[in-house]
Amino acid sequence: MALLALSTLTGRMRTTAIGGYMTIQREWKFGTHTAHFEQPDILWVKIHGETTLQDAIALSELYGELGNKNPYFVVTDLTDATSVETEAREHVSKNINPGWFLGSVYIGAGFVQKAVAKSLAFVHAMTGKLTFDMHFVATEQEARELIARERVQRSTRVA
Repeated sequence: MALLALSTLTGRMRTTAIGGYMTIQREWKFGTHTAHFEQPDILWVKIHGETTLQDAIALSELYGELGNKNPYFVVTDLTDATSVETEAREHVSKNINPGWFLGSVYIGAGFVQKAVAKSLAFVHAMTGKLTFDMHFVATEQEARELIARERVQRSTRVA
């Protein structure tokens, strides 16, 4: 199983001070890409270069492992991304459960990357499975601010 190998390869946890709190971050590396989970609910993914089918399988399994526990925000930095294999795109569209996510934020997405992300969202929306908002921003700071606003909106909807 790709994720098991992925977790075994990296298997790193680190304690960091964020916002005055000590948090534990889990980190993964798959191919040329990296991911880390920041408590309480953000998965940061950094894409470098091409995304292969193997990368997509590992990423999908990671999404599921985390999302089956609790939904979270996924922030994908596409600044250094180049291309996505057709098979990788198909795998993601068939194997991602939108219920895993509170929201999706893309950093540095170009025109083609935005079109691909929106087309995947459209497919999920047509099947009634889209349960989260998708956003495009230029920087990590903008992503953090957007997620902070989303959290406030969610808390006022629940209250």
